[in-house]
Amino acid sequence: MNGKERMKLAMRGEKPDRVPLMCQLATGHIYGNAGVGPLEYWYTPKGYVEGNVRMTDRYRFDGILSDVGEIRDPEEMAGFKSFEKVSGGHLACLENGSELYFPEAENPFFIRLEGVSRHPDKEAVIRYFNDEGDIPDHHKEVLGEIQKRKGAELSVHGEVGTAFEKLLYQTDTLDDGLMALLDEPERCRRILEKYNKSVILFALYQCGAGIDALKLSSPFAGAGFISRNMYKEFVLPFEREVVSAVKEKYDIPCYIHTCGKIGDRLDLIVQTGIDGIECLDPIPLGDVDLERAVGEIGDRVFIKGNLDSVNELMNKSRNEIVETVHKRIETGKKAGKGFILSTACSVSPRVPPENMELLIETVEKYGNY
Repeated sequence: MNGKERMKLAMRGEKPDRVPLMCQLATGHIYGNAGVGPLEYWYTPKGYVEGNVRMTDRYRFDGILSDVGEIRDPEEMAGFKSFEKVSGGHLACLENGSELYFPEAENPFFIRLEGVSRHPDKEAVIRYFNDEGDIPDHHKEVLGEIQKRKGAELSVHGEVGTAFEKLLYQTDTLDDGLMALLDEPERCRRILEKYNKSVILFALYQCGAGIDALKLSSPFAGAGFISRNMYKEFVLPFEREVVSAVKEKYDIPCYIHTCGKIGDRLDLIVQTGIDGIECLDPIPLGDVDLERAVGEIGDRVFIKGNLDSVNELMNKSRNEIVETVHKRIETGKKAGKGFILSTACSVSPRVPPENMELLIETVEKYGNY
């Protein structure tokens, strides 16, 4: 049984030969360990795909995430005046005087930004993708290349950022966005409705392009940001609309990725109509006990996650990591709708690759059904 077959069964509530393994890797972890140069990785579809494929192969995952939103527009390189190695990374100087820093194991960021507002106007509602023709060619190329190289053997997952995530990114700070929910709730709902149209169109494009599952990225919908009541008002109906639109046209599993403390809203996340939940961060990153979660929702949706890449995989000994992973496997196998072994959130850039390699060794030893 290959990874594609294994993941398909697990996401549909059937038992594969063993527990599948698939983690989301922080882009800094990929870039820092894949041996792909910064411009090639961040600004070319082939370089970005190569980095993802190399790390997926190294860790022997059963699935691969096509997060096309991470790659930069290759046309932006036309504005680079110089690119050089500096202490701790690389530095690109742009024609307009801006400076873009590429750390060795982190996402690039501007250390000087000239002639451009750091924050878009609060009144603006950006059209991300209004129809298939608006989807950038480099996004299409990433998804196509991943499917070409790995689609036959691995489960290829697409991703959309949710309307709630886009709303918070639209304001000057996350604090401003959260306060807007209290100060101008009706206006926020109208903006969410507009954003959701583009989210749905991008989701349907990826489904039509042949992905095996769709991930809805909703990182700010946990208890660290909003209450249960605000989740019901500003998150649940819009994510349910996306899932419903996908299910109406495609028989493709959908799952939601929400970080942090979600132990008080697992039941609400299930009400979006999704097939699975990702993250389930344990203490101290979050508040989810896997045993409790399996009992509460394990017979309704598949579960993906619960390993803390920072506190459990970064600085622990080999024996400690194997023991921790073994316990998660045994608990996860009790989930009636399926379990996928994964880190709770993205694998930190600083997790040693040799520690990550212990996951497949452990799942092959203890994960058989």
